[in-house]
Amino acid sequence: MSGAVLRVDDLAVSFGGRRVVDGVSFEVAAGECVAIVGESGSGKSVTARSVLGLAGDGARVTAAALTVAGEAVLGLSGRRLRRLRGGTVGFIAQDALVSLDPLRPVGREIADTLALHTDLDAAARRERTLELLRRVGLDDPELRARQRPGQLSGGQRQRALIAAGIAADPALVIADEPTTALDQPVQAGVLRLLGQLRDEGTGVLLISHDLAVVRGVADRVLVMTDGALVEEGTPAEVLGHPRHPYTKALVAAVPAGRPRGVPLLDAAAADADSGGRRNSRRTGAHEPTTPPLDGSDVLMSVSGVRRVFHVAGRDIVAADDVSLTLRAGRTLGLVGESGSGKSTTARLLLGLEQPDAGEVTLLGEPWSPGPESARRARRPLVGAVFQDALSSFDPRWTVGTVLADAVTRGRSLRPGPVRAEITALLGTVGLDADVAARRPLHLSGGQRQRVSIARALAADPRVLILDEPVSALDVSVQAQVLDLLDRLQRERNLAYLLITHDLGVALHMSDDLAVLQHGRVVEHGPASTVLEDPQHPYARRLREAAGL
Repeated sequence: MSGAVLRVDDLAVSFGGRRVVDGVSFEVAAGECVAIVGESGSGKSVTARSVLGLAGDGARVTAAALTVAGEAVLGLSGRRLRRLRGGTVGFIAQDALVSLDPLRPVGREIADTLALHTDLDAAARRERTLELLRRVGLDDPELRARQRPGQLSGGQRQRALIAAGIAADPALVIADEPTTALDQPVQAGVLRLLGQLRDEGTGVLLISHDLAVVRGVADRVLVMTDGALVEEGTPAEVLGHPRHPYTKALVAAVPAGRPRGVPLLDAAAADADSGGRRNSRRTGAHEPTTPPLDGSDVLMSVSGVRRVFHVAGRDIVAADDVSLTLRAGRTLGLVGESGSGKSTTARLLLGLEQPDAGEVTLLGEPWSPGPESARRARRPLVGAVFQDALSSFDPRWTVGTVLADAVTRGRSLRPGPVRAEITALLGTVGLDADVAARRPLHLSGGQRQRVSIARALAADPRVLILDEPVSALDVSVQAQVLDLLDRLQRERNLAYLLITHDLGVALHMSDDLAVLQHGRVVEHGPASTVLEDPQHPYARRLREAAGL
């Protein structure tokens, strides 16, 4: 390919004799966006980081050719590699809060990049910094330049990271999962920025597990699994008419467009993350003790709730006259951008926040406001599954200890029955009993989320609050967890509140949908109606950003 800013020929990467990238070859031209898709462990991020000399400690990297803007990367000195990064190659990582220095204003971070890679004086660097912040769509760039990463929203941080990555006008930009866990309007903004860079002649290498993101910006798509490229073509070819079995499975696992209750994965695919164990209900599994309820039964309700936070002398309204109903056997989806009030609503339902006005009821009885002592006896009826399962576990505990703590809370049980309940809970979520001896850190993302669900089920709840339960998971693992949640709801007649930024997930899982904006419910109704024919301008904007 003429005009290639990146050329990779027969790249191989090994760690301690284990080859994680094997014979990968591709090129990225100036003014082209090439996306590499695949799940965790496929080798896509190691491939991208090898271009920067950042494959990792102990990595052995070989290639017939590995060049950026015509310069061979392998064998470069550490000093020259540092000049390459941020100069010829811009790098945009997934987690801006980790990538940006938390103690320095973002403007200084950008200015330091300019000082290293350009000859601009201090005044020119400041002007260029403000210009970059404007270019990436940040309002009030002078204010943003003075703020530290923790003072910015997730979308603002990601835009600031992009500004730092493109500060020196690189020939190539590598974006490694740049939109993961961002709201879809924010995702759309990041993708527009990447598209603008491409249109201005920059080569873009995009690493992603999100097929919708790839479809929206890539010119070519490469599919990786087990360290090898297995398919290549345009997005229309690869995602619309996949040829390789792995690509077909990835495309089939995407929830958007799949009707409510239709499994996303067949049984064979669903076995992969549970070590070969089938995810169907087995004899001896942890059985619910509560009798099935009729689907019209109201288990939890929120009526006219208002919650105001006082921050730096300002009143921030996080919930404003919110009214919602959770019914047995049904899922209420809750969508909206960061800051819309989704998490505050979840905390109100969990009894972790007290409303300033209005009330929350559980089984027809007051839940909040009120003292914790009045909730304690009924707290097992409401469980929660969070986005980041790993951070919700004590890293010193094994899975067995995590589940034993949940099983014995408020109960006095001998070790034998406790072990039996742990084994049954693991079976219910499709995990083998030997997982109990392992620590969460040593499990895959999907296995950790299954353990999180098992912990939530230990107290035999009627209601589960699901706060972004699959946003950090690969597409096929996401499908496994969604199928599991759907099965558990049917078996146990659970009420779900599903908080998600992914409208495809919301459409697949939800019976009803509420759209939050600035703490207010601006649209509410059957999920298919809300997403297919939204009436409120904000709901229409969310739908357009999601490409539904």
